[in-house]
Amino acid sequence: MQLSDVETMVRQDLFDPLGGPNMRWQTTDIDRAIDKAVDHYSAYYPNILYVDMPAEPFQRTYPYPQSWNPNYPAWWIERVIYPLQIYGSYFTPPGFSAIAAKQAGSGLSVGSYQYAVTFLSQGGETTLGPATSVSTSSGSQQIALSSIAQGPAQPNTPGIATNTVIGRNLYRSLVNGSTLYLLATISDNTTSSYIDSVPDSALINQPQPPTLNTSGVMYYPPIERNFSEYSNIFDSTAALAAGGNQGTMGAVGVNQAVTNPSFTLMLNNADLPKDNTLILRVFYASKHQLDTTGSTIPEVHRDIIVLGACAYAMEAYQVPTNDNFDFQDGGLRDRIDDTNIPASWLAATRARMDRFIERLEEIKQQRDYCASARTRWGDEPRYWPRL
Repeated sequence: MQLSDVETMVRQDLFDPLGGPNMRWQTTDIDRAIDKAVDHYSAYYPNILYVDMPAEPFQRTYPYPQSWNPNYPAWWIERVIYPLQIYGSYFTPPGFSAIAAKQAGSGLSVGSYQYAVTFLSQGGETTLGPATSVSTSSGSQQIALSSIAQGPAQPNTPGIATNTVIGRNLYRSLVNGSTLYLLATISDNTTSSYIDSVPDSALINQPQPPTLNTSGVMYYPPIERNFSEYSNIFDSTAALAAGGNQGTMGAVGVNQAVTNPSFTLMLNNADLPKDNTLILRVFYASKHQLDTTGSTIPEVHRDIIVLGACAYAMEAYQVPTNDNFDFQDGGLRDRIDDTNIPASWLAATRARMDRFIERLEEIKQQRDYCASARTRWGDEPRYWPRL
């Protein structure tokens, strides 16, 4: 579903074909009505995402996470899990780079390429190991990678839980570039070679390497922390670390609190992070995407967006309908009265808006029910109905 699909459906429901002398709404007016409907819908049923942020030593207050799309920034914080993994249970990244050599063949462009490797575990992925560079030439447009790093048999802290290296990710740059993209996943810890003939066009939309080491053992159950979205709910000496706050994605900065919203974790002194190896998993809400590239709105809720957009478009059209009149000639032979049009139009608009609100209340109840559902084990408490 894209914006153009919703535009068409809104016009169909309004019986307003695109083009022609009888068109009531311009496309820009329809888009504005759709945007208002998506805003209202997102307040009831937001797009929930999460991002991992590094903890800063002795710091409770952190800036809002950077959203996955700058056009849809974070609205508020839903949950914060900290620490995400057991301290010291992660794997160190590969300590050496693979050996890369060009060989006869086709597939790659002529130029320089960079390669790097990460370890995969049950918990996640390490950061990149050292990179290696190699150049192709005409007729020798494939790269043979050998001596690909293998992960250790045990993590740094064995005995906590089963945590082994289950695979490795290979990352590669585009020709003559420096940004790395996911090239391939080796689903074992033994294979030490790989032949690369993947063109750049197949890599451009692939993920980039992680910036945080998430290969450790995850806490179970997760440790969910109380927080405040008002950073100075404590006095500043308790809420902020030395050196200030509000750097990008958890980094310590100075004098940036005015421009970046923040949240403060309710941590006692014993729970404060001692270094930046601990990770916060921050769940945040944002507006749903609906544009020319796609949508995050579930297909089952498409009718709600169309209904709301129709209501807002009709509200906007209420203004020109007010320019009506009651005319009667002097001979009492002819009379024109269209003053009832605004009242009828307003009644129809209110009916659509009421239906829109009813549908939003329905999905709010559905979301609340699903979010509050818990599996209960064992016998039911005797006085459960009284709770």
